[in-house]
Amino acid sequence: MTTVNMMKQILIHPLDFFHDIQEPNRLKWSQGILLIFLTFLARMGSLLLIGYHFETREAYEISYGHELIWIVVPWLTWCIANWSVSTILDGEGKFKELLIGSAFCLSPYILFIIPVTLLTNMLALSEDNVYIVMTILIFAWSGLLILIKLKVLHDFEVGKLIFITFITILAVGIIWFLGILLYGLLSQFVIFFFDIFKEIRFRV
Repeated sequence: MTTVNMMKQILIHPLDFFHDIQEPNRLKWSQGILLIFLTFLARMGSLLLIGYHFETREAYEISYGHELIWIVVPWLTWCIANWSVSTILDGEGKFKELLIGSAFCLSPYILFIIPVTLLTNMLALSEDNVYIVMTILIFAWSGLLILIKLKVLHDFEVGKLIFITFITILAVGIIWFLGILLYGLLSQFVIFFFDIFKEIRFRV
């Protein structure tokens, strides 16, 4: 089954999709990379094509690198955190299924955010609620697919699913906190090292 057909399946029959991807060799790593790249393109398109009245940033203020990081980092940390927590609590999902399955959960965003963004060129600023509601629905759809994914892949009951989701969110927060802390320490170390190097060169 092609990636396009799989995207269509997850939108129409998500339960069947998540059962099917557990079959051997159904998923490919390249699919996850492709979907994240498409998510990035959709994100950039939504920023650059939005109607003038709805702009929050000028085009020159948009950082492609930062936007890519804000897609890749949450995706990776969510999958790592959920896999770690679920493994401890008897989850059945494999890391590959979780990682690529999460990328497929972004299909509503990939397919619909640009059409919704283009709609802003025909809306007045007073009609911004239409754009906001439609955007929220797209994100809610992706969020619902993620919850369905966790339930099917890990074979959790609803109560345990809610608990695991809460713990996963906490784990993501911890990972981000440690990452920021480590980045700060490394930055200080590099600055300290270069200051010493400059001082030695100056004295020599």
